[in-house]
Formats: sequence, C-alpha cells, structure tokens
Amino acid sequence: MLGRMLRALRRRAIPEHETGRAAEAALLSDRALQSYRDGDKAGAEAHCRAALALDQRLLPAWILLARIALDDGRAEQALDAYAHILAQRPDDPEHLIHAAEINRRTGHLGRAVELSECALKLRPRDGRAWKVRGNALEEQDRLDEALDCLRHELEIKPDSIDTHSSLLFLLSRSDLLPPQQIAAEFRRWGELHADHLSAGARLHVNSREPERMLRVGYVSADFRRHAMAYFVEPFLARHDQRAVRAYCYSNCVRPDDVTQHLRGLAHQWRDIAALPDDAAAQLIREDGIDILIDLCGHTGGNRLLLFAQKPAPIQMTWLGYLGGTGMAAMDYRISDGYVDPEGEADAHYRERLLRLPHSKWCYLPPAAMPACNALPALGRGHVTFGSFCSFPRISNETMHAWALLLQRLPGARLRVVTAPGGESLDRMLEIFDAAGVHADRLDLIGRLPLDEYLRQYLEVDIALDPFPMNGGTSTCEALWLGVPVVSRSGGSAASRSGVSLLTNAGLPHLIARSWEGYVDVALGLAADLPALAQLRATLRERLRASPLLDAAVFTRDLEHLYRGAWREWCARNLPGPSC
Repeated sequence: MLGRMLRALRRRAIPEHETGRAAEAALLSDRALQSYRDGDKAGAEAHCRAALALDQRLLPAWILLARIALDDGRAEQALDAYAHILAQRPDDPEHLIHAAEINRRTGHLGRAVELSECALKLRPRDGRAWKVRGNALEEQDRLDEALDCLRHELEIKPDSIDTHSSLLFLLSRSDLLPPQQIAAEFRRWGELHADHLSAGARLHVNSREPERMLRVGYVSADFRRHAMAYFVEPFLARHDQRAVRAYCYSNCVRPDDVTQHLRGLAHQWRDIAALPDDAAAQLIREDGIDILIDLCGHTGGNRLLLFAQKPAPIQMTWLGYLGGTGMAAMDYRISDGYVDPEGEADAHYRERLLRLPHSKWCYLPPAAMPACNALPALGRGHVTFGSFCSFPRISNETMHAWALLLQRLPGARLRVVTAPGGESLDRMLEIFDAAGVHADRLDLIGRLPLDEYLRQYLEVDIALDPFPMNGGTSTCEALWLGVPVVSRSGGSAASRSGVSLLTNAGLPHLIARSWEGYVDVALGLAADLPALAQLRATLRERLRASPLLDAAVFTRDLEHLYRGAWREWCARNLPGPSC
C-alpha cells in the first residue's frame, strides 16, 4: 500500500498555478511521507492531519494515515481512513482489497466479503482478493465457500506454497471432505512443492550403529512464549543424556525469555530464522543429526521445504499440527492410538504412523497457574459453562449445541473467553436467540493477558470443547484448574484430541460421540453439584498422577520410539561408513 502511495506522490507535480491551501496541503503531505520514511510516525500523522485540515480530499494523506494506524494496531482508525479513500476511488481494486482486509480484521466480515467481491468483479484473477474473501468466509464458518476461494487462489497462483498449506489446514479443521480425499490433498501438496527437492538428496553418512547415542534435532518456529512450549519442555528437559543429544533448530523471529529457557535445555541450539533452506539443511548434515523432528507441520513459520531436502536419515512430524505433511521425505508421524486409532487411521497419512503408548502430548502447567478454588456453582446457585478455545475453532454446530444446553438448563450461564466482536459476535448471539437463550445469560470476555486469562477458569464449573476441531492446551489448562471438559469425538485427528487427553486423564465418560450425547454429558455433570465439587477438588492430583504429566515416562517412551525407528533404518542400510 505504501509503495502505491509513493508512486502516486512521485507522479504528482504541483502546477505553478496551484497556490494557497491546496499547495500547502500537498507540501504537508510530502513532509508527512518523509517523516514516515525517517521513522517519525507521530510527526507523519501530525503532518497528514494538518494537510487534511486544508484539503479533505488529499488521497495520499488518507493512505498514509491508514498505514500509520495499521502499524500501531489501530484498525478502526485505518477503517475510517479507508472510508474516505473509497469515497474518492470506489472502483480501485487495490483500495478495495486493503479495505476488505481491514474490515475483516475489525470483525466486519460481511463488509469484507462485499468489498472483496467488488474487487474481484474488477480484477477476477487477483489472488489477494480471493484470499481476503476466503478468510472472511472462514471466520463466518462458511467453510465450503472459503474452500472454494482457496481453490480459486491456487488456480491463479499454483506455486503458492502458503496458500496450499492454508487449504490443507482448513481441510484438517473441518469435515468438508472424507479422510481419503483429505489425504490425497496432502499428498498433492508434497508432490507439487516438496518431492522434487528430495530427488537429489545426498546419501547419509551417519554411523549405522543401532545402539549408539542418537543426535535428535527439533525444528520449530515456536520455541517462545507459545502454547507449544508447555509440551516441548517436558521431554527436552528429561532426555537421557547417555542415549540422546537434543539439538534445537529455532526458526523463531522474535525470541523471548521462554526461548532463552529452552535454549538452556538443549545440547546444541541453532538459530536458523535467517538461514535459507539450503544453508540450514547443510548445517543439520554437519551436525550429524540422525532423527530430525518437525514441530510445526503446515502452520506459520514452518520449514517443511528444509525437510524436503532430507538433511537427516530419519524425519518425523509431530506435536504442532493436527495432520501429516504429505511429503515423501517425511518418514513418520508421531501420534497415539486415541487420536489415530490403529488400522483405521493409517491410510490417512503419507507418513508411517508411530504411536506413543499413552498420549502424544505431555503437559507442563505454566508457573502462572493459580490455585484451584471451590466450585463456583455452590456459591452462585447456578452452573457456569465455559469456552476457552480461540474463537475460529468454534463452529456454528458447536454453538447450536451450546444453545441447546442452555435451553435445557434454564438457570445456567455460558462464559466465552476470547469472544469475538463485530459480525462474529452477532452470528453467535443470533444462534442463541433462536434457541430462546437471551444474551444476558452469556458472559463474553475478550482477549486477556495470560494471568488474567487463566483466572477465568476459576469462574467456570464445566468447560465445553468445540467440534470438529477440539482444544488441546485449553483442555489441559481446564483440567489442571479442576474444571472437567466435555468433548465430542469424530473421525479426524482434529476431532479426537479430546479423546486422547480425557482418556489419559481418567475421564473417558466425558467424551460423547454425538451432539445429543454431548449435551447429555454436560447436563449429567451439572445435575450433581456435590459430585462436581468433589471432582474439582481432586482433578489436579488426578492429572498430576496421569500419563499427561509424567514427563519421565513420556520421554522414555519417546526415546524408545526413536530407537526403534533408528534400528530399523540401520538394518535397512548396512553396511555403511562410520562417522
């Protein structure tokens, strides 16, 4: 957007006859741009406003104001600037696309769809317009239409790896296609973007000794203050130093205090955010990594094309993503028998499944966790249900089930943490209103700092898991704070996270296979407050004694899995050179 403004300003020459207010406004606009380029955003904004006081129609000043507002996270002010821009240029596709994206960010999803459609009428093959439209539709839970937008975007930009990954993520979190078709889409990603990079991979010279110490590398963009850290630290801190040397390859662009803490747990730490894939792959080969683990999958910041170069003899994907990768170079996917049941799930991945004996997760509660409290319902006289997942996970059918639950339990309330604004909120309220549940029974809480967010669990008696994309970290947080979680299971890995977590916590009776069962489980818990209070009082200790927090056993199981894969590779590749 700023580049377009610069070009416009360069083309602008003030005619000799243009004097007075218009000429002064143009000069102020030029100064604003220079201030912005010098890093003085406050000065740039002041010059823009002074220019607009003289000439309200000065387009470059409105464009720069919008840019500054976006830089500072003031999306509503950027939206106001774009109202002025579109009043002058209603048929400019560039402005329409930018305005659509800002509307999407501020929750005006219908307007975002409308503006992106206007842009597409003028420029039908603009991939950015399809992207904005698809994102807005996805946030409206119109997933089939969002998928259609992604397919259009891919048709325009068939080489766009990120767009194709976005399509895979949408398929993973929805029930739009049967598992076999989703698996085919993942394979197609691998065949288009990754497999050709594996064809020229050099032979590995790692010493083929089945029982020697293994060098295991972990690659992630999330070695930082991120939910992933709660699941990485347990095994990173407990690797058997005689059996495994842990190398961390961090693609984190903004390291923080958690990064520093994790760095101290690794045998070697490598920052690869600034390294191209070729250089990072060479570094991994030089480190002599035997087993390389991808912890991102198709999420942001992944380095899948690094894995495509096959820098390690054995490569696995795990933890940070709900699906596989679709790549020939990824040998294994680490899971468990609850998320991916034996036999039935194996055909859904290009990778070979390796199942941990308990859960694929081991959880470390954050230090900021408050102490458990007494059941709130005992003091209030009514049950409070709660949702703590990010709102995009909460499908319309999930909200219909929650509305039915409140309809059947008239005194109950629902607390939604990380609740949306704008049209997403309107959609939610319409669903509850249609079930006869008025908005005054909903406690809607926006984004909060971590300590305040965690304290919200203390206000809730029963947590509700979304479907088809279950929660993960939020389920562990709830259980640690004494709040039981009602979950619904399905046929995909995304809809079976709750099965793994709740079964390993000793709470399989909280898992339902249908919406009717889901509502019945929640009503059953709410009907017996003394039993619910007893469960709350003992849940933390139950979790502490479960496989979900047994980091020592979990890490031994993980190392056993690594060792088995390594022995198999050695057996297939003997004889060979020594390091």
